[in-house]
Amino acid sequence: MWTLFAFGGLPTWTLAPAAAAIALAAVLIRPQIPHPTSRVLDGLLLACVACAALQLVPLPPGVRNTVSPHALTVDRALRFDASAAGSRTLSLDPAATVRALGIAVMLIAAFWTAREAVARGGIRPIARTVCLAGFVVSVVAMTTHYTAPRLLYGIWSADTLRSPVYGPFVNRNHMASWLVMALPFAAGYLVARIARRGSVAAGVDALSLWIGGAVCAMFAALVVSLSRSGAVGIAGAAVCGGLIAVGRRGSGSRRWLLATAAVALALFASMPISSQLLARFDRLEQNASGGRLQIWRETLPIVRDFTLTGVGLGAYHTAMLVYQRTDRTRLFNQAHDEYLQLATEGGLLVSIPLAAAAAFLIAAIARRLREDRSDGFWIRAGAVSGLAGVMVQSLWETGLRMPANGLLFAVLCGIAVHGRPARET
Repeated sequence: MWTLFAFGGLPTWTLAPAAAAIALAAVLIRPQIPHPTSRVLDGLLLACVACAALQLVPLPPGVRNTVSPHALTVDRALRFDASAAGSRTLSLDPAATVRALGIAVMLIAAFWTAREAVARGGIRPIARTVCLAGFVVSVVAMTTHYTAPRLLYGIWSADTLRSPVYGPFVNRNHMASWLVMALPFAAGYLVARIARRGSVAAGVDALSLWIGGAVCAMFAALVVSLSRSGAVGIAGAAVCGGLIAVGRRGSGSRRWLLATAAVALALFASMPISSQLLARFDRLEQNASGGRLQIWRETLPIVRDFTLTGVGLGAYHTAMLVYQRTDRTRLFNQAHDEYLQLATEGGLLVSIPLAAAAAFLIAAIARRLREDRSDGFWIRAGAVSGLAGVMVQSLWETGLRMPANGLLFAVLCGIAVHGRPARET
């Protein structure tokens, strides 16, 4: 959870400790690669890395202009030496692509390690760490929101002009992404503890009460963030969790999910700031002509011009220096749509293996949900709901670009597809 509290992992200097920790965990746990039950998925993940790495290979001018004919146009607009002969990469910003590729490798390693750790019965430390981190970061975020809304941790100023920071993140929507994933996972862990003990009296102990408090704190922090995408994301997570519960025949745990939903609604209704969040939804129509719609319109020409190879992972902002036509007072440095940005940066070169990996991941998750008959099922269900929620939010946000969010996403994927039911609760 280092990256969560280290400003979401946004500064590059915060990534080295995270990479070292993941490498150490991988050495100690020694995950099977490829995993016997996920050989195709693991192979596709490696293919994604290989295809992204191709964007960093220097190509002769003739080859580069053939596979990416508009790259020279961008070079001429941004570089004094654009006309000089010499090999260049497909990526318009090689340094940004190196960083993005390094983060991608780190996330894949975290996924493999988490999958193996949970299969060996290591769900308890992961779940409790997420609950503890969620509680602490939520309290910190809400406290600083009301005391120093434009200072990270109430101390450091952030490079943001249009919206207040939230917790360790410079963008409230990015913090909302983390909460959208962590909250359902923690709720699933709570339901699993109660279900395993067979009754309320046996299941509700000091630890369960603490987990419940962490869930409430995270929900409150999500509301206080006033993030519309976060609100829609958590609604998507709730729908996913409800559908999973309906499909879980013969389980009395469904009533606990209904109780959780009732508590969430009651908590939302009791918070005065809830009206401000609802008011932000009312302003969607009047802002429809600008904002994200404007960004999406100006992104589509990049997708069209770089369909085959993309502009390079992490190079969206570089391409937008040339393609942005309106509102030049600020740079559109993200597409505010994870899928659109992936298409822009990766092109078909990266998008095809990535889409295939996503399809195999979803199929593996569905299979595990059908097979898992243990009480630990609800932990898996919580992880899946969190993943579904953030994927809904990603329709108009790019919170998964933050390393802290990406790492939690990778860990939840490992929990969702692990091969044996998690029995520790």
